[in-house]
Amino acid sequence: MGTVMRRGRKHLLHLFVILALLLMLFIEAVAADNDWHKPRTDFHGYVESSLVLRDTNGFQYGFMDQVEAVQQKNTLKFDIDVDPAIGMGSFAIEKFHMTFRGAYDSIFDLRKDEYKDIPENMGLSRFDYGLKDIRFESDLREIFIDITYSGPLGQAFFRPGRQLVSWGEASSATLLDVICPKDNSSQMFFQNPDDLLTPVYMARLNYSLPPQPNFNLNFDLLWIPDVRPTQFGPLDHSMSAPYTTFIFQGLKSFNVKQDVPTDKQEYGAKVTADLGIGLSLSAVYFRDMNNDPATVLKDFVGPAPTTAAFTHPMQDVYGGYFSYHFAPLDAVIRGEFSHYTATPIAIPRPDVVMTASGMELRTFRLKPVTQWMIGFDKKYLVKWLSAKDTSSFTCQWIHKKINSWDKVMEDSTLKDFDLFTFSANWYWLRGTINPILAVNYIPEGHGSFLTVPGLTWQLSENYYFKAMGMIFWGDKKAKSQYSGMISTSELTFKFGYEW
Repeated sequence: MGTVMRRGRKHLLHLFVILALLLMLFIEAVAADNDWHKPRTDFHGYVESSLVLRDTNGFQYGFMDQVEAVQQKNTLKFDIDVDPAIGMGSFAIEKFHMTFRGAYDSIFDLRKDEYKDIPENMGLSRFDYGLKDIRFESDLREIFIDITYSGPLGQAFFRPGRQLVSWGEASSATLLDVICPKDNSSQMFFQNPDDLLTPVYMARLNYSLPPQPNFNLNFDLLWIPDVRPTQFGPLDHSMSAPYTTFIFQGLKSFNVKQDVPTDKQEYGAKVTADLGIGLSLSAVYFRDMNNDPATVLKDFVGPAPTTAAFTHPMQDVYGGYFSYHFAPLDAVIRGEFSHYTATPIAIPRPDVVMTASGMELRTFRLKPVTQWMIGFDKKYLVKWLSAKDTSSFTCQWIHKKINSWDKVMEDSTLKDFDLFTFSANWYWLRGTINPILAVNYIPEGHGSFLTVPGLTWQLSENYYFKAMGMIFWGDKKAKSQYSGMISTSELTFKFGYEW
């Protein structure tokens, strides 16, 4: 079944590529016959080699004293944008977009003994990754076309295809940005945000009313038949892949299966109002499949279960966000609010549930969850950081609350959770070197930190070098989302060429 599903997805990808090429040939032919403007094409991308070193006991117990290489990835990524310049009255075909990413991670060849137990192929569904999936990548990440309208009724575009969509203003936490699931299969930090998301096939309709003085109103509608969860690395018995060990170590002895409701569909709507010069307000609704799994233990052999099924319940997501440019301080104030109706919350003692197929142990309870964020962005001239260029600073306060509380959850999670984030970046040597520093702090559970120092060095117009640290600090036994990752401090180095 897994092979059939993978083949079906591969055939669909090939069909999209063939249709895209035929469309480009059609555009060229029609433009030639009708004396329209010659299509404009933009081609850009990069090739990059990266190395990730992990200190397996964490920097707070000794800097790089237990180090191992967990990734040596070589990536080619490029975008093709074609403006066919085809117009039919108020309607036009304005854009054809395609993004490809291919990669080879040599760490699985350089450290064969460490990763020899990972199966080449895994699981019964296309969401179960094996060694081939994380060792090699050949992915047409995005492919879509924009059909636009511009006339007396306003402006609109219809965009069908595989694409990325992000809603919200928050960074370092997910409040409303649940449309495209995360891709945690090969690296979870120090990436372009788009590279940490999985594009999905959808139909998107965006419409703006004719603009009025100091007022604009925009509607964004989404229909997503391509329901898929957060993507993880191989979840086999060994749990030996670099980015699964510290997340699912407790499931090491289980047969892990993905149970994704692919018969369901996701859809959502957003309305945005731009008021005056600097204020933007958005209200959001999204019918969502929980991207992160809720684990059910089943298939008992004797007294113990043998299977850990990753289930993904459906829920409703409501919320909104705003951005305001405060001119007197030349600063941006941001805020975001979300309410989830059925989020899986882990419990230390599973609930016993009898079903038609037998007994199950559910390691979660579905609870309504509310989150909000307030943020502040400002640029300052800090001479001891950069004598001539302004430095950018961002602060956020993010709060999460579980609205319905059961006492059984006290041993594993917090009813109220706070996250404070700070980031700064500045420039040296005429803008060629860009240092950054990000700090995330969770006060609950004795306090824990994530610190991310790094820099980008633009060696020339095309060549660049990047270095970044990912360092966790705090109590390993605290009820904190960082406590399980304190032993995974990493250093990442990248060298690349972009055009």
